[in-house]
Amino acid sequence: MIVRRIAGFVIVLPILVTRLRGSAPQGEVTTKSALIMGLGQAFAILPGISRSGSTIAAGMISGVNPRQAAEFSFLMAIPAILGGAVFEFKDLEAIPEGMMTNCIVGAVVAFATGLVAVYWVLDSIRKGKFQYFAIYCVVVGIFGIVYFGLLSDSEAEIPNDPVPELIQ
Repeated sequence: MIVRRIAGFVIVLPILVTRLRGSAPQGEVTTKSALIMGLGQAFAILPGISRSGSTIAAGMISGVNPRQAAEFSFLMAIPAILGGAVFEFKDLEAIPEGMMTNCIVGAVVAFATGLVAVYWVLDSIRKGKFQYFAIYCVVVGIFGIVYFGLLSDSEAEIPNDPVPELIQ
């Protein structure tokens, strides 16, 4: 099921962006385009759908300049990320003392690599080479499909909450 969603997204999205955007003037983010981008972000709840890719594409489809769409897309991530962090904050007390340092290091590394990725995507859009981001998504998507497709269903399951398992 996830494989079909990813494949559909990878195939349909570039066609939509190319066809619907057409020769429409590229403007700034408006209330209407922000709402459309919000719908794109909601679409990313589906497994295998890139949040930034769907919001940037939704912005471009609604006539927003690609650079403006990308910058607004990353601004839209802030409330979602902070909301998720607040929601998960209650689970911090379940982490064993010896694991807290590992969690902090992991969070710092994730933050740093996330910043590098954001700057890389924004830089590629500023240079008019958004297709590099699309190629990256396709390659990583294919790798994930092959990797997880080779695992049996029981091996591919991801536990909902690994913290209690760490404690035991």
